[in-house]
Amino acid sequence: MSRSTNEPARDARSLSAEGDCADLSLRMWRRVSPDESVPFRARFGYDRAQPLQVRVEFLNDTGGAVTWVLSRDLLMAGLHRPSGDGDVRIWPSCPGHDGDSVWFLLRGRTGVALLEGRVAPLRAWLGETLTAVPFGREGVAMDWDAAFAHVLAQGDLGRRE
Repeated sequence: MSRSTNEPARDARSLSAEGDCADLSLRMWRRVSPDESVPFRARFGYDRAQPLQVRVEFLNDTGGAVTWVLSRDLLMAGLHRPSGDGDVRIWPSCPGHDGDSVWFLLRGRTGVALLEGRVAPLRAWLGETLTAVPFGREGVAMDWDAAFAHVLAQGDLGRRE
């Protein structure tokens, strides 16, 4: 599950709607060539009302952000093994090649980004999301009315005229 949008950035340490999980502000690097990386900040957010997803805001220098919505399960799996398909792929570094990194390959409508971040803070933060909503309890925590309203508001995206 992924989506990219442009929207203004929020405060880096804001709490989720339920106050159960602080956002994670993580320094990351975008690979622009085999020999060059550009640093930037990413903000990971979790809301127990949407327990299957994690919002990731990739912040730019002007205060704007590009937001992707990723599966929490995909992020967890990507810390341990290559995971994902299509637009989003996540994998850990090889243990012999600086095993403290996690890699993201994101394909959007306007391009591709190869991103690197540190595993340890992301792993700890994902552990906090599991404390808020453990695996297998997502269906109990989810706001089903809001989820159905969102799907219905999208209309029939597959219908062709």
